[in-house]
Amino acid sequence: MKYKLFAADMDGTALNSKKELTPRTVAAMEKAIEQGRTVVFSTGRSISFVKPYIDMVRGMRYAVTASGASVIDLETGEKLLYETIDAETAKYVIAAAAGCGVMPIIFVKDKAYSSAWCVENCADFAVGSFKPVYNIGMTMVDDVFAHFMENPERAEKINLFFDNDYEADMVYDRIKDLPVKFTTRTSHSLEINASGVSKAKGLKALCKRLGIDISECMAIGDAENDEELLSAAGFKLSMANGSDKVKSISDVTVPDCDSEGVAAAIEQYFLD
Repeated sequence: MKYKLFAADMDGTALNSKKELTPRTVAAMEKAIEQGRTVVFSTGRSISFVKPYIDMVRGMRYAVTASGASVIDLETGEKLLYETIDAETAKYVIAAAAGCGVMPIIFVKDKAYSSAWCVENCADFAVGSFKPVYNIGMTMVDDVFAHFMENPERAEKINLFFDNDYEADMVYDRIKDLPVKFTTRTSHSLEINASGVSKAKGLKALCKRLGIDISECMAIGDAENDEELLSAAGFKLSMANGSDKVKSISDVTVPDCDSEGVAAAIEQYFLD
């Protein structure tokens, strides 16, 4: 079967551990686009953290962002899908986490907001590798909790990164019955979307625009928030550095993110 679209997760997948998109990966993506195929990033990131990488790839037009909550036509600015947490629910999440040792990131209207001191000390919250990304794409305020409570809006996504191994569970217990989806949950983090949001749903919205079926798509990922996407795609690829669950639902496992596994996948399975 000739697949028409290649959807790639970013962190741990298309990007190496230094958060770089290598020249080989860029070249493979551009060659696929030149052959008339569609290549997209399907990521948990806000578009503000994705755009610098999209600008590296000639012809990349669409992006599935915020774990599928926002699907964007970058040429026109149109949202093909936009599903948000309502403002009151978002306020409840923020209130539940206030006072904890936590770095919150709130995605609102294509921007990502956090407290400046959190970004400066992001290594304390186990996301130190993202600091260069945050320095470029983050909208920093003095106190993101106070900023949001004073200016409540619908949120595309809320990320909470904790500096300990117990408060994530405590906050989860406080908010688990809200109308939200925990896109990713670990002992130190919660990534929260509106109910029903997934990368798979986002990709289906893009497929509808392109007039193709999701069975005509390849998808590649490494982690929990990629599982629904891979299950829905016609051809499923996992990274060697991916979770055992992701590998178990994949057709093929390719080299790890520091060995340019996405480039290898495109070259071997997607290009003519």
